[in-house]
Amino acid sequence: MIRTIFKTLTLLSLFFMLTAQEGCQTTSSMGEKKLSPKQTVKQDMIAKIQTDIMSIGGTPLTEDEAKYKGALGKDKYILALEKQLLEIKALKQEEKNEAKKKADEAEKEKNRAAAIQAVKKEILFLGETPMPEYEFTSEDKYIAALRKQIEEIKKIKSEEEFKINAEIPEWYQTMPQGSETVMYARGSATSADLDNSEQRAVENALIKLSTQMNNRINTKTNIAVKEAGVDADLTLKTEMKRITSIVVKQATVTGYKIHKTKMAPLANGKYRTFIVIEFPLSLAYKAYLTNLENSTSVSANMDKLKNTEAFKELEEYVNNFTGA
Repeated sequence: MIRTIFKTLTLLSLFFMLTAQEGCQTTSSMGEKKLSPKQTVKQDMIAKIQTDIMSIGGTPLTEDEAKYKGALGKDKYILALEKQLLEIKALKQEEKNEAKKKADEAEKEKNRAAAIQAVKKEILFLGETPMPEYEFTSEDKYIAALRKQIEEIKKIKSEEEFKINAEIPEWYQTMPQGSETVMYARGSATSADLDNSEQRAVENALIKLSTQMNNRINTKTNIAVKEAGVDADLTLKTEMKRITSIVVKQATVTGYKIHKTKMAPLANGKYRTFIVIEFPLSLAYKAYLTNLENSTSVSANMDKLKNTEAFKELEEYVNNFTGA
C-alpha cells in the first residue's frame, strides 16, 4: 500500500516538473508579449501622428506629458497628440498668412511707388510740375490726384493745340527754300514769359540748324577727301570732322538772323512763339576753310584737297559771299 502511494506521488511530481519546463520554454521562445490587433492599430496611429507633428517642426508629447495634462491611457494620449497637431498646424498657418500679408503689403507699396513715379514722369513730359505729396494723407489719394492732374493738363494742352493750330502762320508751315549759300531752320516754344518763349523758340531753331549744317559740311568733306584720294587717312578725316564741329558751334552763337517771327497768346495766359532763322552758309564755309588752312594735321594734304572740285566749290561760295 505504502509502495503504491509513493509511486503515485513520484509520477505527479514528474508531471508538474515537465509542465513547468514546457511553460518556461514557451515563454522564452516568444520573447516579448505579442500585441493584439487593437494594440497594433493604436501604435500605428500614434507613430503616424508623431511623424506628422515632427514633419511640421513640432515635438510630440510623451505619454507622461499627456498624463500630466489629465489624459490617462493611450487613447487619451492619441487625442492629446491630435490636438497638439491641430494647434501646431493652426499656428503655422497663422504665421504663413501673416508672412503673405506682409509680402502683399510690400508688393502693393512697391507698385504704388512705381505708379507715382510713372504718373510724375508723364506730368513732367507734358511740361508741368507734379503737385506735392505732403498735401495728401495716403499714397492712393495722391496717385488719384496726380491722374486727375494729368487729365486736366491734357485738356488744357488739347485746347492750346487747337488754338496753336489756328495761330500757326503760313510762312512757318511752308518755309523758304534753302540753297548752297543760305540755310533756314524753324522753331517754336511756349512759356508764361513772352521773352522766354522767344528765346526758347530760337534755341530750338538753332538745334535744327546745327544738325543740318553739320550734315551739309560733312557731306562736302567726304566728297573732297575721296576726290583727293586721301580717304584712307583716318587722322585727316577725324581732324576735318573736329573742325566741322567747331564751325557749327560758332554758327549757332553768331551769324544767324531772324527771318520771320510771330507770338500768339494762349488760353491759359502763356505765349507761343513761332520763328524762322536764316544763316548764310558761305560764312560757315569761310570759317571751315580758314580752320583747315591753320591745321597742322591737314597741311600735308592741303594741296591735294584744293585741287578737288568739292573744295573749289566751297572757295567759290566764300568768294561770292565776301565779294572778292
